Amino acid sequence: MDHRVWPLLSLLVAVCSGNPILFGEITSPKYPQGYPNDAYQSWNISVPKGFGIKLYFLHLDIEPSQDCEYDFVQVLIKDEVKGKFCGRRIDGSSPTSPLYEQYYPTNNLRLEFTSDFSNEERYTGFSLYYIAEDLDECEESSETYCSHFCNNHIGGYFCSCPPGYFLQADNHTCGVNCSGNLYTDLRGQIHSPGFPSFYPENSLCDYKVRLIPGYQVVITFQAKDYDIETGRDGKCTYDILTIQAGEHTHGPFCGRSPPARIETGSNQVDILFQTDSGGENKGWLINYSEDAIPCDHRIFERSQLSPAKDKYVFKDTITVTCIEGYEFVIRKRNVPSIQSYCRGDGTWSVTEPKCQLVDCGAPSEISNGRPTFSKTTFRSTATYSCVSEYYQIVLPASGDGTFRCSSKGLWVDKNGNQELPKCTPVCGTFNSAASSGGRIFGGKRATLGKLPWLIAFVSPNRGAGALISERWVMTAAHVVQESDQPEMFGGLINLPTRTDANLLKAKKVIIHPKWVIEPLDKRVNFDNDIALIQLCSKVQLGPNISPVCLSSGTSPGFDDSGYIAGWGRTEKRHVSGHLMFTAIPLQKMEKCQEIVTEKKYTFSSNMLCAGDGAGNDSCEGDSGGPLTFLDHNNNEKMYVAGIVSWGVECGKYGVYTKVENYLDWIKETIDKVESEEGEGTGSDCR
Repeated sequence: MDHRVWPLLSLLVAVCSGNPILFGEITSPKYPQGYPNDAYQSWNISVPKGFGIKLYFLHLDIEPSQDCEYDFVQVLIKDEVKGKFCGRRIDGSSPTSPLYEQYYPTNNLRLEFTSDFSNEERYTGFSLYYIAEDLDECEESSETYCSHFCNNHIGGYFCSCPPGYFLQADNHTCGVNCSGNLYTDLRGQIHSPGFPSFYPENSLCDYKVRLIPGYQVVITFQAKDYDIETGRDGKCTYDILTIQAGEHTHGPFCGRSPPARIETGSNQVDILFQTDSGGENKGWLINYSEDAIPCDHRIFERSQLSPAKDKYVFKDTITVTCIEGYEFVIRKRNVPSIQSYCRGDGTWSVTEPKCQLVDCGAPSEISNGRPTFSKTTFRSTATYSCVSEYYQIVLPASGDGTFRCSSKGLWVDKNGNQELPKCTPVCGTFNSAASSGGRIFGGKRATLGKLPWLIAFVSPNRGAGALISERWVMTAAHVVQESDQPEMFGGLINLPTRTDANLLKAKKVIIHPKWVIEPLDKRVNFDNDIALIQLCSKVQLGPNISPVCLSSGTSPGFDDSGYIAGWGRTEKRHVSGHLMFTAIPLQKMEKCQEIVTEKKYTFSSNMLCAGDGAGNDSCEGDSGGPLTFLDHNNNEKMYVAGIVSWGVECGKYGVYTKVENYLDWIKETIDKVESEEGEGTGSDCR
């Protein structure tokens, strides 16, 4: 049978059998008439994937030319010319010519016909059939890739693998089944597929090692058991071994020099081995073993661990204590220690908080004083000083005045005590200008600040008193026996104007318990004529107001000169509006007894006699004021020895309450009151 008939019969059989084979006929313009000049026409031929296209030329009559330059029909695949035809080959001529039929291994092509502007003869063009013909994808010239076996079928192909291999997800590559291996023994060996023979290509192996918590996987290699293909640049670009331990990756590894011992730090390890399509290497063998996962104790900075060990492993429990000067702070509370245990993954159950430097905070304030410091942390120092020269620092018995921030967060002195110094008033500050002669009864005017302890009593009785501390005034009992709220002023010299005066408010008036209260005009017994007044608030000491000392440790001698001052009556029989002062000697009691003609007045050992008998004396309105002496043994301080009490004639001698006899009562009274209510620094009177 003529070969030109057989394709047509094949097409008919395919169509009749219902197979989806495409075919068709294409002819040149006006065929079988002569084709026109300057003609162009194209046809797109498409068949299903897995098929190629075969062309059968039944008629070919196109103007011949060198390389088909004038008129031609050509085949293009992706705009690339794959065949170009011209010349005269009509039915029955050259039946074996290779141009008579042509096969193209593609399912898409384009056919184009082109003629120029003239033809010397009449040419009828071409006539052809095309048909879809099965494509053999497994031919060596095919672009199809199968790593092992290629199997062709009508309309397509498939890859297959030899025994022991499986087709991977790309449906082209064969690999060995080397994943899913699980190792749970504490020790063992793992090797690449086929070891020590060549390992297979195109494989991805995953070996899983899973040990019980608390152990890490340790991997070791030997050089004789290690051979993995390396890229030409020496990098692991072809076959790769990696070890995945938790979030940490070791590798990639390749070549002939194995890695050093690997402590993975995890009880769960994946050994991954990936190969490409080439190479002949024997692979690897590893030994794995267990080791207790250590917990890094170095993370506990500035601390001590108990019990102390070089290495802590799973389930070890420790007590963490900060070193001296450091502490834990949890929710603003100081915590001496924390506990933590080593977990199976090599981490500690508790790592926070961290030890931080102890902070003692600002040193405590003291009344009339202040601390000086630059830092408040461990071993910082602070020193105390008073706010002015009118106060003096008094240190605790064992202290040196310097406090240090201790490891316990407390400010302590050199002996570890917390007792703070105190700023106590400087008493008896004496200005030598006050020693000038003169008389109260016709005496000399005092200037402001010369006698800063003098307190003026305005009502209910005119009188005076002495400031003996920041919050206590001493006076005569008969001055305050009629009122528990006497009107008092301190730090002044001019009583009518009261310029720059401090109004002092009494909280409590305490009269000596043995003082007998009776009207002054009928009084003949002034024994125990002494009283104390607690002020509502502490007096801020300064140049115009400060206390007098209570005692000197010695008693004044007869003929020793003391000083009296006040706003009482002068020799001109009027009350002075300005503070007056004078010096008078201490006398024996007989001097005062001589001028008392009436024997009804009482004299006792609680009294002193003073005056010069020549006009220097206290008088009415000076009651309660202090009789002061210089303490030559105590830095020239002034101390009070007597309180103006009574007399029968101004200008001669006066009787004073002997303060020395009441020192114990004064101290006990003040201590009792202040211990009962606390030592307040501010006003507590309504």
